[in-house]
Amino acid sequence: MSNQIKHIIFDLSEVLITGIKDTGIALREKHQLEIEGPKMDWAQEKHPLLTPLVKEFFHGNVSEDEYVNDVIEKYPQIGTVEWLKRHIRDNFVEVEGTRAIVIRLRALGYKLSILSNHSKEWLDHCEEKFNFHELFDERVYSYEIGASKPDPRSYEAVLAQLKTTSDKCLFIDDSDINTAAAEALGFRTIVFTTASELERELKQQLPDFE
Repeated sequence: MSNQIKHIIFDLSEVLITGIKDTGIALREKHQLEIEGPKMDWAQEKHPLLTPLVKEFFHGNVSEDEYVNDVIEKYPQIGTVEWLKRHIRDNFVEVEGTRAIVIRLRALGYKLSILSNHSKEWLDHCEEKFNFHELFDERVYSYEIGASKPDPRSYEAVLAQLKTTSDKCLFIDDSDINTAAAEALGFRTIVFTTASELERELKQQLPDFE
């Protein structure tokens, strides 16, 4: 294990599993939707699943039904509420190659955590489908803490749970907005693009990852 880095913290969406981003973009293109409102502060682009209510959903303040009803009310051409709920679940898939990297890091003795902007309903489904939670020592989700990346409270929450300091942590996220916020707090970071690129980056940052 690296002398400095003890904890490796993974984002969930678009790093371990994908679905919301690709599903939202596909729906936007299929129905040629004009997306209302400003872009989310943590998102790379706008799509219909990122309504203003999504942050409240991810903070545990509204139910999945309230959130999905809001999406369909704004974009009725998408379909019914029940169809969209099923469609979202059906489109959660693992990002190819990341699980193998997580297993290698765990074997090297790193403490592994998840820090994710996500909802309880979707996470319950994904944990049952993928069992990825069994690979991680700690998990911090936005719906539990009422804050989402890049809010500093998210990073402070995971440090508190890990009982460590940011200089001992490597944070991996697909959003450079989120990694920039982490860097400002003293984390080392990697912007995720693909598993093969992550492997290359880890070899540079961790002497024992060969």
